[in-house]
Amino acid sequence: MADQDKDQKDKTEKKRQRDDSAQPVVLPGIHRYQFFSNLKDRALTKNLNRLMMFGIITTLGVDIIKPLFRGLTQTIYCYECRACYATQDNCPVGIPFQAELVVASRVSDYRRFINNGGLKCVRCGNCTSFCVQYIELQEVFGQMQTITMDAIRKGKVPKGVLVRAMEEGLVGRDFIADVADVLGKRT
Repeated sequence: MADQDKDQKDKTEKKRQRDDSAQPVVLPGIHRYQFFSNLKDRALTKNLNRLMMFGIITTLGVDIIKPLFRGLTQTIYCYECRACYATQDNCPVGIPFQAELVVASRVSDYRRFINNGGLKCVRCGNCTSFCVQYIELQEVFGQMQTITMDAIRKGKVPKGVLVRAMEEGLVGRDFIADVADVLGKRT
């Protein structure tokens, strides 16, 4: 009985599989429809497609939905052309990479925002004049500064990041006292 079941299973598998030799050859050893020739390979393809769609949806969630809930809707429009980098010589506090601040604001990455000088921005608007998307960067940076300070007060930012930022002068005069108070409480 077991032999009959095995023979029946072998016959059904042979019906599902195409003979690779009957397929046109594209390159030596590679047949034109080889990947799609066996039905058992199609299940893997469906799962890979589902996995890729999950990845795309997750990325959209981080890049679009998160800024909407944070009130940083303008960051969605930044496509990181880095035209705002032209402000490097004109920035009164010397922030070299404004696009990094926009990306950090979009994904609410406090560490990245602090390490790129987001807390020392004085919101002068020099970088806004270079933005090809006409994003009000000074508003975005101001909102993110408020969000970052709330996160610092709640303990969401590691102490090491704050100590490094204070040592390297990455915290502006508006926030030095608050950051120092938080560091004093954590020690």
